[in-house]
Formats: sequence, structure tokens, C-alpha cells
Amino acid sequence: MGLSAAGMASGLDIAGMTQQLVMAERKPKADRITEQQKKVNVTLSAYGQIKSSVSGIQSMLEKFGKKDAFASQKATSDNSDYVSVKADAKAKNGTYTINVEQMAQSHKLMGQELFSGDPEASLGSGEMVIKVGDKSMTLNITEDNDDLSSIVDAINNAEDNPGLTATVINTGEAGGSKIVFSSKDTGVENKIEIDTSGMTGQLASLAYKEGMTDSKVDQMQEAQDARIKIDNFTTVTSSTNTFEDVIEGVTLDLKKLTGTSGSGNAETDDIDVKSVKITIENDEKSTKDSLKSFVDAYNGLIATTDKLTGFDPDKEPDDPNRAGALNGDSLTRSVLSQMRGLMNEPIEVNGKMYQLSDFGISVQRDGTLELEEDSDKLDDIISENFNVIGQFFGQEDTGFLAKADKLLDSFTDKTDGALSVKEDTLKERQKSLDDDMAQLDKRMKAYEDRTYKQFLAMDEAIGQMNNQLNSMMSLMLSFD
Repeated sequence: MGLSAAGMASGLDIAGMTQQLVMAERKPKADRITEQQKKVNVTLSAYGQIKSSVSGIQSMLEKFGKKDAFASQKATSDNSDYVSVKADAKAKNGTYTINVEQMAQSHKLMGQELFSGDPEASLGSGEMVIKVGDKSMTLNITEDNDDLSSIVDAINNAEDNPGLTATVINTGEAGGSKIVFSSKDTGVENKIEIDTSGMTGQLASLAYKEGMTDSKVDQMQEAQDARIKIDNFTTVTSSTNTFEDVIEGVTLDLKKLTGTSGSGNAETDDIDVKSVKITIENDEKSTKDSLKSFVDAYNGLIATTDKLTGFDPDKEPDDPNRAGALNGDSLTRSVLSQMRGLMNEPIEVNGKMYQLSDFGISVQRDGTLELEEDSDKLDDIISENFNVIGQFFGQEDTGFLAKADKLLDSFTDKTDGALSVKEDTLKERQKSLDDDMAQLDKRMKAYEDRTYKQFLAMDEAIGQMNNQLNSMMSLMLSFD
């Protein structure tokens, strides 16, 4: 509503008076809602910080579990240019020599016949069956797609392509180009076969099957498995240049052939590197780093909760920093209490009970964790207890990581985690207070309209009274 600056009859500032009355009516109510909103926002932010710290620890422990951080194995190769190596927690300590006798390679064929690249040139028609390993596809070539480019596209874009690529190579010879077929995957199990018995024209010349004596297709590259010899004794093959779990928990990636001695093959006899030594050992550094990360993350949670639940009696009672946003909060106390209980809980490994303190982590009086400061001593603890540490943390259901995840999930689960439920409750309270403020604004608008109308009515009444008074005065003056 547009408010006039002053009453026309009374000379009163009706707009100003209305605004003052509205402000006087609105302020105490709005202040109460605003104060409640502020408290809810501060508390919600505080819970968010607690939940973030707890979730951070949970995410870190989940990552530890996936990577077997407390029982990881370290694998090294003395020449990763030839063989690189990785190991997981299942790997056992040991050393091995690897001879790379053969690299895996894909199958590659080239047709002997030259094909015209003229889009108007017809190369034949009928059904062409192409097989790679145990997969196959059938192409139906008609006059609509019987030129060189269309045929190559049909092969490469077929939905049931069994795993090969067709390429056109311009040889520079008169008459056109040749077609090359390459299997996408390596190994003898991915050999290419081409059946053109249902074809007519030049395309019929692309028939190929291992052992054919009259094929007009050359084998550019033989399909071949990789072959290694372990410790000069065990020969193993793979369809790819990656060997997984040939040695338990170990992955070998072959890069190139190692050398031979006195084989008569100059290509390999001249290679200086005759074998590659790989070593599998406990990754004690990873375990040490994981312990440090865990202690730091947990102490970060303690620091956050101490700040939010603290109380400083030396500050003035009206100082907003005298008490933390969650001072006296029962849920935060429960989080800390249960976490501290977990830190002191013994876990059975191979019939013996262990605690974090057995691995250089002790719980301090203030609730924080302290990792053995003497690095050499910590190294000794890890070295002496490496397998036990891995089981202590990683045992399914009964290990520390499993128990911690279950406990932390009771706080952070989106549906029924205690911290999540508390956040949802506070967010609902936020919305309720926002609705209260909106309702107050609505009531104050109605109050403003009503008050303004009352002042206008008063102004109109004063105007009428003034008119009557002026009339009376004029009448009385006329009698003089």
C-alpha cells in the first residue's frame, strides 16, 4: 500500500505514525524468531562440523580397507623397462627371476588382391562371415554397400563386431588398395577367420583360415600368447602381456623380451638384460603412514569436538565465546564416549587379544591418540607385528576397521544415523522458523493496512470537524 506523507485534514504524519506502530509491534516478535534462527543455524553448523570429521575418518578407514593399507605388500622390479610388477595383500614375501621369452601380439591379415577405391566400383556381393576366436558376425554385402569404403565401414561399425578392425592401405601400386584385418585383442585365442564362400566378385579372395593352402590373404602378424619362465623352471603363458596371480597376489606387466644366451637367435642373444628379478616384501612404510593418518584424523575429531563443547569460565557471562555451540550436548558426548571405547577395545587375533597400544598407539587422558614418537621403535613394532597388524585392522566383521565402520555408520548413515537425524531435525526447525517469520510478515502487513486505514478515518473525521467548526465560526461572524 502506498502511504501518504501526511494527513490532508489533520496535518499528522500518518505514514510515519503507521510505520512506528508496525515496528513497535513487529520488533519483539521478529527478534525472538531471529534469535531462535541464529541458535539453530549455529547448532546445525556445529553438528555439520562433527559429522564431517566423523565421515572423514570413516572414508579414510574404508579406503584403508580397500587398499589393505595395514597389510599391504610391496613389489619391486630390478628392471621395470622389461617387467613391471604390483602386489596385493595376498602376495607372500619372496624373490623370483622372470625371463620374458615371448610377447603377446594380435593377429593381423592383409589381402593380396588390390581393390579399387572408386565409390562406383562394385567389389562383389553376398554374405561374409568373420570370426575372431569364438565370436563371429555375418555381413550382407549388396549393391548399396559394395564399394571399398562402405565395406570397411560396415565391418568396423557392425554392432556384433567380434573384435577386429578393418583398414585400407594404399600400397602405391596401380589398381588400388589392400584391406588389412587386425584383431583388437592379443593371444592365440583371438585368431581371425574369414569365410567368403557366400561371396561373389573380388571380395571372395579374402577367405582365410589357418592351414589354408590356397588363401590369397597373407598373415602380416601371427596371433601369439605371451610366454615367461619363472626361476628358469616354470613356463607360463597368457593371452595378454599381463600375468595376474601366476604368483599369488602378484601382477606382472611385460614390456619387452629379455635376452638369451647361446640360442643362435641374434635378436635376443644381443639383449644385455637376460632376466628380471622381482622382490615381494612387507610394505612397512605404507602401514606406518596409515597409522599416522589414522591418529591425525582421530585427533582432528577430538580437537573439533573440544572446541564445540568447551566452556571457558574466565570469560564474561555475556561473552558469546564463553561456551561452545554444543556445550553440554548429550549426542556429542555419546559420539566421543563410544569412539574412546572403541580405541580401548581389545581384538582377538589368532587366539590372542591385542589393543592399539600394542602397535605404538596409546590413548591420552584428554582423549587424543599418541603414536610412538621414536621412529625406529615404531619401525620395530611394525616389523615384528606386521601380519598381526594386518589382521587386527582387516579381519572381516571382527577387525578394527569393520567395528569402526559399524560404529561410525551409526552416526553418519543418511537414514538413521544419529548425527544425520539430528541435522534433519534442525533443518525442519529452520524451515518452521522461516515459516514463522513469513507468517509474521503477513500479519504485520495486515496490521499496517488496518492501522493506516484507522488513521485515514481519524484524519477524515478531523477534517469534517474542522469544516463544521469553520462553518460555525463563519455563521457567528455574520451576526456581528
